[in-house]
Amino acid sequence: MKLGPEIRRRRRALGLTIEALAERAGLTPNYLGTLEMGRRDPSLSTVVGLARALGVSLGDLLGGSAPVSAPALEAARLFEGVPPEMQEAVLRVLRAGQRRRR
Repeated sequence: MKLGPEIRRRRRALGLTIEALAERAGLTPNYLGTLEMGRRDPSLSTVVGLARALGVSLGDLLGGSAPVSAPALEAARLFEGVPPEMQEAVLRVLRAGQRRRR
């Protein structure tokens, strides 16, 4: 897995501009753009900051777990913004759908 494209994929899935993610991570948009294009190798502290800004673990960003699709990332972002009772309703629907597939 290439880190730059993974940063871009996750940023876009969250609906963030380069400027917005750069601000969250304490980077310049120009520097973040060069990272996304694979033209620079970031320091560990930069990668840690990007993981935090993207709301993922360092291991996830570096490919330590199975990749998460863009729709799943968007669903997670939207899920966090709704009240707990709606979250529980969504979980019940997903669990029921999963049981049907078995």
